[in-house]
Amino acid sequence: MATAGDMDRRLRDAVRCLVVAHRVLTDLKRPCGASMSITHAYALLELYGAARSMTISELTDRLVIDRTNVSRLCARMEQAGEVARSVHPEDGRARVLQLTAHGRRLARGVDESSARHFAALVTKLGSATGRVIESLELLQQAITTKEEDE
Repeated sequence: MATAGDMDRRLRDAVRCLVVAHRVLTDLKRPCGASMSITHAYALLELYGAARSMTISELTDRLVIDRTNVSRLCARMEQAGEVARSVHPEDGRARVLQLTAHGRRLARGVDESSARHFAALVTKLGSATGRVIESLELLQQAITTKEEDE
């Protein structure tokens, strides 16, 4: 019979193995299909999927990472011509981010490539796909609840 400590380690190892198998730690081949950091790809996808432009604070909240890192990433994205930053019309302290035409093309490529990647996984998982998604959503909710409680 498995003890609670055994389950702790099994869950930890399963998540670790998932991250490693999904190549999150390597710069050579990412699930997004582009040679960019996961943070960069996720930022592009968040901006691409947004119904409107968003502030750096909103992007920080969506990515759940340090604001300084998001600001640096946005500065690099601006230098690369992927985003335009402007002063928020209602709050002069805030900056609004909007994808440029180049940024939209790049984000669309990341979106399409990652969709193909996950489509292949759905094919491999077959009828188990729904259970896997439900389990991952349950894990995400447990992680979020734990962090909110701390």
